[in-house]
Amino acid sequence: MSLRYVLLASLVALSLGCDSFPNGTEHAFHWWSCGAADGVSVSAVKPVNPDDKAYRSLQYPVKLGDDLNIAVDLVNNNKVFGKLSLDVTVWTWGGFFKCGWKELPTFNLLSDLDTCDVSLSCSLKKGAGPIKVKPPFSKYGVIISLLKNNAPYQLQYELSDKGGNVVYCLMAQARSLTQ
Repeated sequence: MSLRYVLLASLVALSLGCDSFPNGTEHAFHWWSCGAADGVSVSAVKPVNPDDKAYRSLQYPVKLGDDLNIAVDLVNNNKVFGKLSLDVTVWTWGGFFKCGWKELPTFNLLSDLDTCDVSLSCSLKKGAGPIKVKPPFSKYGVIISLLKNNAPYQLQYELSDKGGNVVYCLMAQARSLTQ
């Protein structure tokens, strides 16, 4: 009789568990736009190997313990955007009764980052071209090392002008290494 309960409990636990990697993130990087100023668009986003100065070779899974290098092909047909700031939000995947993305508290460590300090230019000029985003995750290595290794994470990058207006918002999901 107790064997039946163990089997039933195991089946219930399996049915309530989450996929380890949602949306195919085990093998592929996913991104999408979550907002933009008129005339600003992105055609490609990819995590790249930090040793590749040309920002062409894909790095996957991404390594959050190092500085994460993101190559973004952006077109700005609007205007020159002066002083910019970057806000980064991080989510983890999981749940017991309901699977989903849960926001991780960053205690504002990844809020209002000066773009001059994260490998973006201090302003965004008109025209097309690649930009490089490099949030300073290695600066917070102690915190990153507490995150689950080899797991899916979702990141939101929100680029804003000095007036707080969103210039571009980008969401990305990736398999991530933290150690």
